[in-house]
Amino acid sequence: MIKEKYRHSLLIALAILSLLLLGNRQIQAQDNSKSKATPGVQLLLLSEEEPPQPPNIVFVTSTTYNGNVGGLAGADQKCQARAEAAGLPKNTYKAWLSTSSVNAIDRLGSARGWVRVDGKPFADTKADISIGKIFYPPRVDELGNYDNSSGHVWTATLPNGTGHPALGSCSSWEVSTISTVGEIGWSDSTAGMFTDSGSKSCSDTARLYCFGIDKNVKVTVAPMAGRIAFFTKSEWITVGGVASADQKCMDEAQQAGLSGTFKALLATEGASAASRFNVSGQPWVRRDGVAIASTPAELFSADFLNSPINQSGDGLEYFGAYGAWGGAIDPTTAGTSETTCNNWASSSGANTGVGGRAASTAQQRFFAFDYGVNCNAGWLHLYCLQE
Repeated sequence: MIKEKYRHSLLIALAILSLLLLGNRQIQAQDNSKSKATPGVQLLLLSEEEPPQPPNIVFVTSTTYNGNVGGLAGADQKCQARAEAAGLPKNTYKAWLSTSSVNAIDRLGSARGWVRVDGKPFADTKADISIGKIFYPPRVDELGNYDNSSGHVWTATLPNGTGHPALGSCSSWEVSTISTVGEIGWSDSTAGMFTDSGSKSCSDTARLYCFGIDKNVKVTVAPMAGRIAFFTKSEWITVGGVASADQKCMDEAQQAGLSGTFKALLATEGASAASRFNVSGQPWVRRDGVAIASTPAELFSADFLNSPINQSGDGLEYFGAYGAWGGAIDPTTAGTSETTCNNWASSSGANTGVGGRAASTAQQRFFAFDYGVNCNAGWLHLYCLQE
């Protein structure tokens, strides 16, 4: 009789390895708005032998901690304990934390290849992480549950993996006083936002990111077929109405060698952003083949997307905390003059609009994180969807 803990570990390893062997075969994207991650592959346990060289696991802890986690060593112990309690594959687990003298990315050593507990790929290399080339956000905990909370995770780490210049590390993660702060990331996000999204008092609680560091296995994504969605490389000035935004999408699509018709994901005065698109077609995917949502409708309605629309049309850039005009509180709500810069006809500081953040998958952050943005702000881009 195989012990239940070992059985759980082996099933996870088999599922992950099987996903890696799928190559370019199409797989069904998951609905990340659900509270429990569905195993990537359902397998019968046929052997006690663990498959060779599964990739590393990355997870966000199901438990929360104040800023005093016992320093880096104490945080690592917490990661190791959570992994072992959940029966994850054997590995050395390190917390993604920086201090004034230690960079989080350096703590990963020579490791390569990380997947979530549900088998979805997170990133391939340390270099990819540092430039924001992340496939799916790290919001699955060690038990396979999605983090549907505020998503706050202690990091003190910049997007490139180095320590935050503000040194908000709760005094090297050994202090939990209300007057001390720690920098945090958001577990629903990718690119820079998963690690650098603000700060909070060290007396508050947040989760930890835990990375396996023993394996060196290439991780790729099995591309899905679908309509292309991308984030514009440059900002859009809010004049010329929605037709001007659509033209910008078309211009960048053509420059990237994309065919078909592209329109901006924008609400207008009296109409929602979702109403501009056909939800009966294929789901939208990024240039790397990652599906934004499981179905077209869920891109507009799910509490969380599978992955953000933060890759450029040419596939060369992944954007972090960059702004994108949205025009309403969510994609299914009509815009007003106050949320759409006077129906996208004004670039005056006297008018306002609403926008979201590129690297987030939480609907409230993806589409409408920034309210009352002056229309002369000049720093917001566009989400572009293929018809």
